[in-house]
Amino acid sequence: MVSTPLAVVLLAAVVGMGVAGLVWLHRDRPGAGPLAAFVISASLWAVAHGLELAAPGVVLMERLVQMQLTLSVVVPVAWLVTVLEYTGHPGWLTRKRVALLLIEPAVFVTLVWSNGAHRLVFRSVTVATTAETSTLVPVWGLARWGHLAYMLVLILAGGVLLIRMMLRTTEHFQGQVLALLVAITVPTVGHSIHAFDLVPASFDPTSLGYVVSGVVLSAAMLRGQLLDVAPVTRDLGREAVFAEMDDAVVIVDGSGRIVDINAAATVFFSAGPAELSGRELASELPDLAETVPEAGKRAQTETRLERDGAVRYYDVRITPLYRSYGVVSGHLISLRDVTNRRQREQRIDVLNRLLRHNIRNEMNVVRGNADLLTDSVDPAERDRIDRIVRTVDSIVDRSNKIGRVSEALESERARPVRLPELLETVVADARERYPEADISLSCPEACWVDGSPALTLAFEELLDNAVEHSSTSPDSQARQDAVEHSSTGSRQAADGALEQVAAAVTVDIEVTVGDDGVVVRVSDDGPGIADHEREVILAGEETPLQHGSGVGLWLVKWVVRNVGGTLSFGDGPGTAVEIELPVAARPPTADRQTDR
Repeated sequence: MVSTPLAVVLLAAVVGMGVAGLVWLHRDRPGAGPLAAFVISASLWAVAHGLELAAPGVVLMERLVQMQLTLSVVVPVAWLVTVLEYTGHPGWLTRKRVALLLIEPAVFVTLVWSNGAHRLVFRSVTVATTAETSTLVPVWGLARWGHLAYMLVLILAGGVLLIRMMLRTTEHFQGQVLALLVAITVPTVGHSIHAFDLVPASFDPTSLGYVVSGVVLSAAMLRGQLLDVAPVTRDLGREAVFAEMDDAVVIVDGSGRIVDINAAATVFFSAGPAELSGRELASELPDLAETVPEAGKRAQTETRLERDGAVRYYDVRITPLYRSYGVVSGHLISLRDVTNRRQREQRIDVLNRLLRHNIRNEMNVVRGNADLLTDSVDPAERDRIDRIVRTVDSIVDRSNKIGRVSEALESERARPVRLPELLETVVADARERYPEADISLSCPEACWVDGSPALTLAFEELLDNAVEHSSTSPDSQARQDAVEHSSTGSRQAADGALEQVAAAVTVDIEVTVGDDGVVVRVSDDGPGIADHEREVILAGEETPLQHGSGVGLWLVKWVVRNVGGTLSFGDGPGTAVEIELPVAARPPTADRQTDR
């Protein structure tokens, strides 16, 4: 009959070999090789201890103890290498450091097998016998205690690295780290307790500890994806992003000293990352240092820095870096060069204001001269003068409308808007402008969206497009005049030309409320929008070979996008434009206004 201690030892060996098999299946992963060596050596250690319990003589027992001591040198070294690879520090294992790491194990193994000549490992031995087994009880010498201390130092070093990672990693990796810590802590504590004679000499709990270690590692590999998804991969990815990103990044500690910079940030400094480490940011880049807020606060600002002898503008984003317990350890400062964008925006702003101002002034001159010519030309030519006046009014109205939309896009922010009220106002105005058109509205009463007053301009454009682009007019000249005053045309000038066109136009506005958003569908029975017009709007850019004929739908798209919505085109006869807007909660102020 197999004794209980021997059964436990054999169980430890079996479990250890099973775990070694699982590790072998992941042998290409970081840390798999040294972890396999750790598990196999621990398993063989347990086997040697089991054979010791069954050995018949003292001499054989001594040889088996020497085998256990030899295998014990593998465990701490393999453990430390496992941790270094798992945590992403394999570069620490240089040839010189590996050689220094193996000096003590080599010396200790030599002393173990030559112990008869010097007795530094164990001075003497006795045999402790119980009802079930017999075991050798050595009196340990100085070399054995030194080796035990060396083992504990290596295990402690690996434990510190794992605990550091646990404090700054995600919950998934925290479970993996905890499994590794348990896998080494339990057998190490058991072995130390036995070495210091804190348990009966006939029972060595080290093997039992390796049973627990094997079970924990198995669970971590099968359920926690240990070795499949290791934090070293994530850390290497982050390091690559930090090193290769185009934005300049500077990391400073809580005292404003430079900790690290990426390659893109080297253009601001006269020294490399190694030389800059520990220097004050205020002494290197005082303008940038002034943007760093108090500890724990985020910031986004714009600053000017000199680069290559020229002043450049940068968008600066500052993010606090936290360690455990919410303590701020420093800040990450990222800089994006926005000089070209800033200059382009300035040019566009100046050109926009100058062109709109000049257009109004010059068109007023054209219109004034056209009015003066009206009475002096032949009555048969007055239609041409009227057409000039209508065209001038169209251009001025288009310029004014673009100005209003531009100001709205720059100043307005999305806020809850009661959609039925907004649409009813737009429809009422459209019916007044186009009394012959059939415009219908279907919208739930309780419907709030994230929007802004600029949405009124967007829906007005859609209704104007629906009426003005109808092809049902029998009068081709009226149709031609109406098209000239399309979505951005002058309403006053277009009224007369649209009287015939609008007579048979049918426009339906249907609002559907869904879980993801509110869809407003504006459809008509006109000819529809040309495919190339749709492609330009949906693509969001024009090219010399592909462009639209007006700016009306562009204005609609800009307004809708500004409030977080989308514009698309529906299927069916005629034209169908669909605008999806985000659903908004009914604001409390609306309830108070209703109560009044």
